[in-house]
Amino acid sequence: DEEIKEMKKLLIEKKKRKKRYSNINEENIIDRKGSFEKKIEYYDSSKNNDKNNIKNSDKKGDSSKSKKNIRDFLELEKKIFITKTIMYTKNCKLNNIYKYINNKEKIINNLNKTMNKESAQYQESLVKNFKKTEDLLRELEKISLKKKKKKTQVQQLSIEISKLEVKLEKKEEKIKELDKYKNYLNKLASIYKIENKSFHESNKKKEIQNSDEKNGEEEEKDEKAKEETDCSFTKKIEKYIKNPQVLIDNFNLLEEEHLLLIDDTQNAQYELEEYEKELKNKQKHFNIKNDEIDKKIKEINNNINEHNKKIIKYENEIKNNKHQISFDNINNKIDFLCTQFNYDINTDDMMKKLQIMENKIYSYITTLTKYTEVNSQLVYEYQREREQERRKQMRFEINLDKKNDKDNKQSKIANKKNAIANNKEKKEKRENIYTLIEKDLFK
Repeated sequence: DEEIKEMKKLLIEKKKRKKRYSNINEENIIDRKGSFEKKIEYYDSSKNNDKNNIKNSDKKGDSSKSKKNIRDFLELEKKIFITKTIMYTKNCKLNNIYKYINNKEKIINNLNKTMNKESAQYQESLVKNFKKTEDLLRELEKISLKKKKKKTQVQQLSIEISKLEVKLEKKEEKIKELDKYKNYLNKLASIYKIENKSFHESNKKKEIQNSDEKNGEEEEKDEKAKEETDCSFTKKIEKYIKNPQVLIDNFNLLEEEHLLLIDDTQNAQYELEEYEKELKNKQKHFNIKNDEIDKKIKEINNNINEHNKKIIKYENEIKNNKHQISFDNINNKIDFLCTQFNYDINTDDMMKKLQIMENKIYSYITTLTKYTEVNSQLVYEYQREREQERRKQMRFEINLDKKNDKDNKQSKIANKKNAIANNKEKKEKRENIYTLIEKDLFK
């Protein structure tokens, strides 16, 4: 601000000096015109006096010598008059040159003001673009964190479903084994019933045939039949009824296990159905959110591309302005003017001031080029860091699937700490760079 105030004071002093200089030139021109008119009157009066002297000389008789002297005098007066007219025209030309230089100074001042305004606008636009890119990158980081959380939830659900499927397979195998054992027992029970039925039918036939015989014989036959039945029953089922209590206990246990397995299978089926419903709902929800996130990412990428295009346009405009208003072009134009009007640079104060203005413009252009180069390097470094972070995140996600939940939690905590530290370092670097750029500009 202090430098700007000093520049304004210098410009006001220049304007005052120009006004004084123009007034002095006008007064000099008026004085020269008056002196020239006086000299013409003196010349006319001298001519009249010369004529009178010639007449007197004629009377005396020195006419020939006086005529020669008069002719020489007239020639000298003519030369003096011509030189005065030439000097007057050159003085007018010099005044025109001063006016032209003043106009050029005004044009250069206007150009300097426009350059300052445009540079301020470009700087504001660049700062806004940086802020917008930072906001967009923060939104991308938030979206990526949400995606990671959803991925971990889906992985946990898939692990739980796989565990339930393994349990179901084990229970189905047990049910198959128990069904085989049940079929075996059913077959044994059916064989025993058929043998009992055939034995009772044979006894009934024998009783009907021997009903006419005596009661004593019937009793003996009945006893024999009972003994035979007992013997046959013991022979056939000795294998299965050596330990009857053990068989009964085993059968009861098998029935209980079978019932428990049936209940477990039903509960597992209900749980599976519920998990499948939850999975379908969550998949729909995740698909919807993924579509929204993809749309947001596309919009953000489009915005970033637009901002990059605008930055490229601004850089091209700055380069074009640099070529249009360069030190060489201004210097060449000033040299052309000086050669055209046969004017020395070292003798005039105004030309020295013009050289000072040229040096200031040149320094301003160099600061702009430095600023653009630093800005391009910043953008390149920032994009490279973003790519490295993205690759690290991809590798970390691949390793997450292989490791356990504990390792995942520890790695997440470590990555968060590293991200916070990296963000702090980046902010410090940017602040340092902005301060350096501001110092270069205000120099």
